[in-house]
Amino acid sequence: MRVAIVGAKGMLGRELEAAFGSNTMLGLDLPEFSLTNPAHVEQQIQAFKPDLVINAAAYTNVDACEANSDLAMAINGTAVGTLAEACRQVNARLVHYSTDYVFDGANSQGYAEDAKTNPLSAYGRTKLVGEQKLLGSSCRYLMIRTAWLFGKYRNDNVVEKIIARAKKDGKLRMVNDRWGKPTYAKDLAAVTLQLVQCGKPDGIFHVTNATPPSGITWYEFGLAIVEQLGLKIPVTPCASDEFPQAAVRPVYSLLNNTKLPPLRPWQEALKEYLSERSA
Repeated sequence: MRVAIVGAKGMLGRELEAAFGSNTMLGLDLPEFSLTNPAHVEQQIQAFKPDLVINAAAYTNVDACEANSDLAMAINGTAVGTLAEACRQVNARLVHYSTDYVFDGANSQGYAEDAKTNPLSAYGRTKLVGEQKLLGSSCRYLMIRTAWLFGKYRNDNVVEKIIARAKKDGKLRMVNDRWGKPTYAKDLAAVTLQLVQCGKPDGIFHVTNATPPSGITWYEFGLAIVEQLGLKIPVTPCASDEFPQAAVRPVYSLLNNTKLPPLRPWQEALKEYLSERSA
């Protein structure tokens, strides 16, 4: 199988390259590859003629998207349509990743794959446009929504940010009024490979590590990180309004998986990540 990975140098892209490594691969990323240049995208896809294209590229700085909404739309929205058309022309299947931020987070029961979308932020709105362009195309596709993504190939992933703040301050205050489900990039790449290999029909899938239906708070996530690292510092809960941010976050970022076997528990994934980073 010929596989092209867009965003190959990123956190998820590098895990995908490892997972799909037995296939004929083409890694596409800046500065050599410009996702926002339609002619360039079409040329690269036409030249390689992949069987599968995986789009792991996105503008994921949620707060920066508020100030740079045009760039966010170009990457998260418009470019998805460009990729879908390029894939359609060579009969390639497109795997695309989206986010819990396409939902408003008002439902404490969470969101199934077919739930109504209602994004609150520029990031969520641009990612929803990407979803709509993919679903409105004639391209064969798998769309995977995920949340709270962390992995070893990005030094500023959410886990590392928490660790850096804890070590710098000698204490940690974490938001305890927003709920979600963490996802380990290595596990997300592995389930992507499984979806492709088992020939799943076109559709939307929710993928996170196994977490209670009610999710966990950032406080619970931070506490687990500190405890697993053996850091002897206090971790205390706080309200979201103590950390004002440019973008509105969903309160309940709960992606309900109704289609796939559950992944391993988030605690196990976190433990592996932390052990590998210190090895």
